[in-house]
Amino acid sequence: MACGGTGGHIFPAFSVAEELKRRDPSIEIVYVCGKMDIENAIFKIVAGQKVFSVEGAGFRGFGSLLNPAFLLKLTTGLWQSFRILMKEKPDLVAGFGGHFSFSMTFIASILRVPTLIHEQNVVPGKANKVLAHFVDAVALSFEETRGKLGLKKHFRVTGNPIRSAIERECREEALPYFGFTKDRTTLLVLGGSQGAESINVLFLEALSFIPPSLKRQIQVLHLCGKMKIDFVEEAFRQAGVLGKAYSFFDRMDLVYGVTDFALGRAGATFLEEIRVKNIPAVLIPFPLSDGHQRENAKVFCRNHDSVYKEQKDLTGEKLAEALIEFLNKITDKKNIKPVRGTDADREPLNSRVLLADYMLETANIR
Repeated sequence: MACGGTGGHIFPAFSVAEELKRRDPSIEIVYVCGKMDIENAIFKIVAGQKVFSVEGAGFRGFGSLLNPAFLLKLTTGLWQSFRILMKEKPDLVAGFGGHFSFSMTFIASILRVPTLIHEQNVVPGKANKVLAHFVDAVALSFEETRGKLGLKKHFRVTGNPIRSAIERECREEALPYFGFTKDRTTLLVLGGSQGAESINVLFLEALSFIPPSLKRQIQVLHLCGKMKIDFVEEAFRQAGVLGKAYSFFDRMDLVYGVTDFALGRAGATFLEEIRVKNIPAVLIPFPLSDGHQRENAKVFCRNHDSVYKEQKDLTGEKLAEALIEFLNKITDKKNIKPVRGTDADREPLNSRVLLADYMLETANIR
């Protein structure tokens, strides 16, 4: 499993690995990632598994090929990947996007090891755009991605797999865990993902524009990333809001179990998780993501009772207006529309199962 850089590239790999191990406990999963702090934190979830780190460098256009630092990291990553392949001799290499996955997946394809890539977003990333022309199979989360990669064969729409634990209903367990009450509406604020610090700032500003009567009806679970927890919880106290803040929280089953609606970016994994849990959201696409989060949000909001707002158009007051509109809707659960369209027909487990099927088929093509 070649993955890394962000949770959006890593968690789908964890999810499908879980399904593969469920089918055959003897299957050995080897992870290849980068050396970032977020990766060190996330990979603690799979403690005991084999994890290798390789060098990687983001490709920023053909000018990168003239950059000595980029070339050094790329060649180092390719050499490290070659050595790992010679040592582990895998039956399949699956790449989940991001520049840390490129070296391993590319070298594997050159060595004729069966290869598959999984693209989580509507707009494919740079690594997968290149790899799509070398690998044996391409798994897509969205049908709309096919045209953007120019694929005519060797692809399948599998969806974006999520961990099975997230699917379980655990509200009665989650409420006391966070010190929340069942008579309040729970807002999840995901401000810990890539580039999401501005969401933290906007949300804390928005609190002053929410009427006191509405504040008494809500409780906030805020995953605030690098922002100091004490600072966030003090802001809650001053605003008169019941809330808990965490920098990172690995029990996302409890997080989603207690959540009634959410505020966050439009990363593919987050969108799939709230789709499965049928959680409406106010989405703020990351503006520096080459537009891929905006496209994710557009497709998602067509099939789910959610809205997206451009960050450049938002102030604390305008964000408060969007949140108040949702809060008023959620006071009557009947106003929330169920997921509809193609996604509604897909069973929650299918994405994980479909991708595992495709991987096993690809591993046996030679």
